[in-house]
Amino acid sequence: MVAEDGVDERCDEDYRSDDAKRCDDADRGAMTVGTEKIEGISLDMSKISDIYLNPSAFANISRLRVLKIFNSHINKVHVPSALETNFLELRYFIWHGCPIKSPLSSFYLENLVKLDMSYNKVEQLWNGCQPLVKLEEVDLSFSSIISCPDFSGSPNLKRLILQYCKYLCEISPSIQYLIKLDFLQLEGCGSLKGIPDCSGLNSLKTLHLSRCSNLEMLPEMPCNIEELWLIGTAIEELPLSTENLNKLQDLSLSGCKRLKSLPSSICKWKSLQRLDIDGCSKLNQLPSDIGALESLEELHVTEDPIRDVPSSFIYLKNLTFLSLIGCKELPLSGFEFFPDNLNCLILSDSGITELPEFLDGCLCSLRMLDLSGSSLESIPASIINLSNLYSLVIRNCKRLKCLPKLQLGDIQADGCTSLEVLPSLSFGLRDYVFIWARFVNCFKLDQNIFEDFVEDALLNIKQVRHSCAEFWYPGSEIPKYFRSVGSFINVELPPNWFNNNFLGFAICVVVSNHPIDFEVECNDDVILMRLKCNFKSKDGHQFVWDDYFGSFVDSNHVFVDFPILPFSLQELLCYENEVSFEFRLDTSSLKIEKCGVHLMFGEEVDGSSWVGEDEDVLSLANVHDNGEEKIEGDTQLIKQQPNIDNQDDIPRMSENCEGIVGRRSRDGEHGSRSGSDNMDDGSGDDQDTAGYPPRKKRYHRQTSANPRT
Repeated sequence: MVAEDGVDERCDEDYRSDDAKRCDDADRGAMTVGTEKIEGISLDMSKISDIYLNPSAFANISRLRVLKIFNSHINKVHVPSALETNFLELRYFIWHGCPIKSPLSSFYLENLVKLDMSYNKVEQLWNGCQPLVKLEEVDLSFSSIISCPDFSGSPNLKRLILQYCKYLCEISPSIQYLIKLDFLQLEGCGSLKGIPDCSGLNSLKTLHLSRCSNLEMLPEMPCNIEELWLIGTAIEELPLSTENLNKLQDLSLSGCKRLKSLPSSICKWKSLQRLDIDGCSKLNQLPSDIGALESLEELHVTEDPIRDVPSSFIYLKNLTFLSLIGCKELPLSGFEFFPDNLNCLILSDSGITELPEFLDGCLCSLRMLDLSGSSLESIPASIINLSNLYSLVIRNCKRLKCLPKLQLGDIQADGCTSLEVLPSLSFGLRDYVFIWARFVNCFKLDQNIFEDFVEDALLNIKQVRHSCAEFWYPGSEIPKYFRSVGSFINVELPPNWFNNNFLGFAICVVVSNHPIDFEVECNDDVILMRLKCNFKSKDGHQFVWDDYFGSFVDSNHVFVDFPILPFSLQELLCYENEVSFEFRLDTSSLKIEKCGVHLMFGEEVDGSSWVGEDEDVLSLANVHDNGEEKIEGDTQLIKQQPNIDNQDDIPRMSENCEGIVGRRSRDGEHGSRSGSDNMDDGSGDDQDTAGYPPRKKRYHRQTSANPRT
């Protein structure tokens, strides 16, 4: 039997304060005495307020095998004195923010397999050696311990996590004998000055010592280690034993400001796949034999005083990612030493004033080139020889005046304030499905050219299913394809508009500044724009879909995004009465000047599409000044009356549009709608490589007859 998030809670009047005694019956109290049948207790403290435990709360739960009190980095469980426990059968002891300050020696934890007491207040976990032969994992992250427990009685320990124990001064020598230990996490232990010899830990594969800022000497290393993170440590050199790390795959030395050189034995690291030496300010050269790292895939060299690229560099046949951000001492005379398999090259803030020619066949696999923050005035026309180039990032190249002929899927030119010429820019989808073009604050460009870019992207989108596009550029006019002006529009739809050629909605917004002084630097404030789609059915049910768009925007800019399809086609048919689109900004300094929404169709058999001049498909918008409910803020309302004659088309429509349901987040994931009432998108904390915030979607289902929320 498991008690989960629903334990009986009562107030213990003997020790609660007067304020606590005034709580009503619904307030959280003490956990009642359990029964002999209870084997597990699970409490998600993010959903529960404070609990006041009776000292004997666990005394009679003799069969308890799992105690899990989690999701709280602060103490929410109050214990007046030491607990009376009978934990002879306990296997999993997980208590985040545990308030117990006394050692656990009296808890009788002989059968314990996992101990997780993150954020606890215990200064010493137990006294002496404890016979915990079944113990396999210990996590004391963010705890108050001063010294590491003696683990000589835990020969089967496999994972030891002590990250950010800021008072931890020493590690018990007993860890030298943990022959099964494969993961040791000591990141953020700022008071730690030394680590016992680890050379005998032949099972150890992961060692994290990052941000141990007082750690000057490393222990001798075991030969089987695969991941070694030393970010921000005070080391000056790597120990001699590192030459035997022939299984090392990931070495991170970022921020080791006292590190003077890499060992000459680096050529022996045949398994190394990732090397990070960002911010090693005393490291002024790469090893001459770096080309011997035959498995190396990623090399991060940021803000290092590197002065040259060794000729052996060309032998890094598996290198796909190279970051040279801020390497201002590095001259770039040519790309002949860069390996052919390079996929991503980042040269931002590197002080480059002139790019060498891109010779035919050079960097033939390159898909992403980042030149942001450089002093370039032009880019060689030979960049067209980079046949696989998909993304060009030139943000804040303040002196850049012109771009050559390009065919890309992604160009980010925010803050190129001197940019005047874009002779030829086309978007070919090829094997990618997302077109992204950003020219924020590029006010010297002819604004008329952007409509051609949008049209070119539309032609690609309608030919390649499951693709999408987004544009930000200076301007004050909506492209002609939207046929709409103002913030409030009704659209009369032709019969049978909803067919298997329907791609989604295209949206366009003109953002302008209020008549006050306002300026946003491209590297600073992110302006969020909210799009709320409100679908209403005949019976009054509603479906609300939210999306957020982030950008670094100054005055007068146009935002275009297409196609947007909030959820599955089958469900769209359920809300066939009405749809409204509302746009809002999260700042009072900018406002929505104009906006437009239009239906978007793919290419028909005869080659026609909504982009043409077919008035029946375009359904020219009529601006209504009267008779409509005022929408708060700067908004647009479009009412649509779908007409579906052939219900047999529904399965085909769903099949054809599978994959474009929902908008892509910035990490490339697709959202979808399955018809469930639970509409959380479940997306993770994605990180965007270009520095832009990810999209976030929110879904709500309502039954109100009012279509707006």
